[in-house]
Amino acid sequence: MFYSEENLVHVCLNDSHGILCYYVADSCWFAAKEETAVDLSKKGIKYHFIPSSIFQNAGIGTDFKCDYSDKRESPA
Repeated sequence: MFYSEENLVHVCLNDSHGILCYYVADSCWFAAKEETAVDLSKKGIKYHFIPSSIFQNAGIGTDFKCDYSDKRESPA
């Protein structure tokens, strides 16, 4: 998961759940995959569903691949 400090948002692009974001300022999730939104709803978690058509209308594809790695090197 990537954290954007300037936007206060955590973003994860795992294939299993699609685009998934957590906005720190209001403790709300954003899901772009319908199955993920349903799972959040079942768990009683506050979320917004963003249909893929929103991304398509903005000229953004939804087949993102996450190349971010949170593995940190140990100091020598």
